Amino acid sequence: MHPDRVAAGRLESPKCEPLEGPSMTDDRERDLDVATVRERVDEADVDASDDVLDRLATRVDEADGADATEAFASWYRECRRERRSTAEDVEAAATRFRDLLAGVDPADREHNQVRARIDEYESQFEAFRAELSTAADRLDATSREPGSAVDLYTGAERLVACERAVHEVAHGLHHVEGGLDEFESWLHDPEARFDAFREELGGFERYLDNTAGLLDRIEAGDGDDDRAFDRWLAAYHLQRVMGVILDELRADVDELEAWLGRREGAYDDELSSLRDRVTGLSERHATCSRRLDATAEAIDGFEESWNEVTASVESFESTLESLDPPVDWAAVESLVDEQFDELSIEVR
Repeated sequence: MHPDRVAAGRLESPKCEPLEGPSMTDDRERDLDVATVRERVDEADVDASDDVLDRLATRVDEADGADATEAFASWYRECRRERRSTAEDVEAAATRFRDLLAGVDPADREHNQVRARIDEYESQFEAFRAELSTAADRLDATSREPGSAVDLYTGAERLVACERAVHEVAHGLHHVEGGLDEFESWLHDPEARFDAFREELGGFERYLDNTAGLLDRIEAGDGDDDRAFDRWLAAYHLQRVMGVILDELRADVDELEAWLGRREGAYDDELSSLRDRVTGLSERHATCSRRLDATAEAIDGFEESWNEVTASVESFESTLESLDPPVDWAAVESLVDEQFDELSIEVR
């Protein structure tokens, strides 16, 4: 399991890039300025974004007096270059990732924690490719020299969206590339694995702190009965998720022990410490469950409120129980968020 927190797509092949030479058409509006573009889109009743128009104005200023269409053409070419360059960077990182995996024992690759990290990276690369594919589609749908002010504005919207997507991919890739350094060490170094496991356990200890904090507020009578039930329901969901987490943590310790058994050195003390912390989490989890039962009895109208949400909670629990290891914790987090939204759970 990996403590960190995306749809397969395609990378546009360089041979698919359209030629970037001068346009052969001569029917576009000449000498458009941004004020004219703004006026024309208003006349056409287009719901124009000031941000897009401002970005276009910035491009015109940077083009040293070029009209809006010429500035747009330069902007378009830059977007294509940046998208293509970022796509190449993604594939370079993906190649490095595959090279790292080539040195991993096939049996180790099936371990829960290793599989979870592999799945996470593969999912991230798929997401990057999908974002870049969408950006390429936007560019393909955009004329480099639009024939009217409205078309120019529409093209600018697409370029802004393309720039944003490419920037987000580049930002995410920067973190992935840094993570690959850590991943390479983690694959082969027992101390790196122990450090990562300890950090992960610290995160789950804080998770239980949140559950206990909700129960503290209920027991202290902080708020009216409706607020108390919301807090109870939030704590209940967190408890259900924590039960899945504990099952996976126990399996992770067993797999780590098996992996260490194929390496030189004695790690009994470190493994014992990890097992003690997992046991401590389990005991705290059991204590929170007992407190949930006790606080439910103290909330006025609990049965009526519980009956209203039973079907939704049972569906949530069924989804959790159907998860196979390694659990996608980002998906679980989204599931909890959706559940809270569906039940209008507010815990402020």
